[in-house]
Amino acid sequence: MKIFSKSEVPKVLVCCLVQTERQGWVNPELCQMLFKMGRDPRFNVEVANVKDAIPFEAARNHTIKIARDYKFDWLISFDNDNFMPVGTPLDVIAAAGVQQSVIGLSYGVKSHDSSYAMFPPRTNYKNDGAFLEVPAVGGGILMVNRKVWEKIPTGPWFRWNPGTDTETLDRGNGGYGEDVHFCRLVQEKGFRVWTHRELMAGHYRTVDLTGMVCTMAGKSA
Repeated sequence: MKIFSKSEVPKVLVCCLVQTERQGWVNPELCQMLFKMGRDPRFNVEVANVKDAIPFEAARNHTIKIARDYKFDWLISFDNDNFMPVGTPLDVIAAAGVQQSVIGLSYGVKSHDSSYAMFPPRTNYKNDGAFLEVPAVGGGILMVNRKVWEKIPTGPWFRWNPGTDTETLDRGNGGYGEDVHFCRLVQEKGFRVWTHRELMAGHYRTVDLTGMVCTMAGKSA
């Protein structure tokens, strides 16, 4: 394996969205992954926490702003309760082609009707090698290339959309989250949104929702 100098490899900013209270701390698997990513010779990795930025859209906008201002090539952002059971996001961006400027991994989520599913669903979308083009991805593990903030240089890139419920601002009435807003914004500017065909993200609540959804579907995470 060729060992590159730090000046020859892409600069990657890894941002963890965390909070001071314990429920906002980095989970054990993610902590271990951060050490592994920092030793990857393929990339020049810098890790930064975005701490106590509320609401979530503000935290996500900070990640793009930092990556833009400090001239990184890639941004990888983690919610504190996400991780990868296999591999790291660096493996994902190493496999990315010129089309893959926005990549989010699929993971288990709880829906409004209290059921559980993968988002984005891993269905028969158009594929490009290891990647599937999808309408939107979640922000749990999100990878963004510098081409995005070069084309959309000012934010907000993420914004909560409450839909028709202007009284309580509940997104359940035609609204959608800040991560879906980001996906729609970049698509309007000509970018495509992708997920990986095989690699997925774990998602901790009381249990790992991704592992639970896969078990219910008869698959292995």
